[in-house]
Amino acid sequence: MKRRTIIISCIMVIVVSVICLVLALKGRNERLHTAVITVNGKVVKTVDLDEASDETFRVESENGYNTICISDGEISVIEASCPDRICIDHGILRNEYLPIVCLPNKMIIELR
Repeated sequence: MKRRTIIISCIMVIVVSVICLVLALKGRNERLHTAVITVNGKVVKTVDLDEASDETFRVESENGYNTICISDGEISVIEASCPDRICIDHGILRNEYLPIVCLPNKMIIELR
């Protein structure tokens, strides 16, 4: 019984690892190019990162503000009025699986 449990556990680890690898490679091969910025669930700006020029702009709401930077086809938050600054620490948005989220300001940036 113990040997059987170990074999099943090893198989499960291998299956999960393969699934994670496939998802990671899919994100690299099919780069999404449109960043969608929402505040309170409403789209405030859509940016085609392939065609966008380098710019910095501020997204404001009644909850606060986020300063967003587009540079070399990549998008990130460089300044925010929120106390925890998690959205800034996120860095550059690289795939659709992990959007940039600022909960205090209710702002989300995701790739589609």
